[in-house]
Amino acid sequence: MNLEPTFKRRCEAIAVDWRHHFHIRPFDLLLAEQLLQALKGEVVTPDQVRNLSLETINHLNAYDDWSAGVIRRDPLLIMVHPAHSPARRQSDLMHELSHILLKHLMIGFSRETGLPLRDARFEDEATYLGGCLQIPRLGLQWATQRGFTSVQIAAHFGASEAMVHFRCNMTGIPLPSTSS
Repeated sequence: MNLEPTFKRRCEAIAVDWRHHFHIRPFDLLLAEQLLQALKGEVVTPDQVRNLSLETINHLNAYDDWSAGVIRRDPLLIMVHPAHSPARRQSDLMHELSHILLKHLMIGFSRETGLPLRDARFEDEATYLGGCLQIPRLGLQWATQRGFTSVQIAAHFGASEAMVHFRCNMTGIPLPSTSS
């Protein structure tokens, strides 16, 4: 992931600005559902999408080769994998909402799955902003200064431990040592 420092700073600012919008602090939990509601969006699973063939629905439900996708922008409709954990769903939704916030263009849909086709640059940008929305740098600093473990940080932000480690790697903020 090779993103410009100015883009990364912009993403951190977007994450904090959305928290201000909801009158919460940079270290408070922001749920993807809050953003989704503010953007007047809806979440569906494959079996709730009109015009998907039974074969496509079965494929999407059975395989873990996808997470989520914006399938309509106006009104906003995001399809999510029904088997993913709540923490993974938060990450998936933050990623997809990041495409909307960054005004990424949709480039078409796969005939096989009905999911959007991907632009590598857009995916990197949405991954970065999605991580910022879930765990802003200021929130990560706050948690590490209090000696939170990765498990505690994940629980506080409704994230996975993998997301905590990703954000630590992206920000350069080390996790506190868990050894005594």
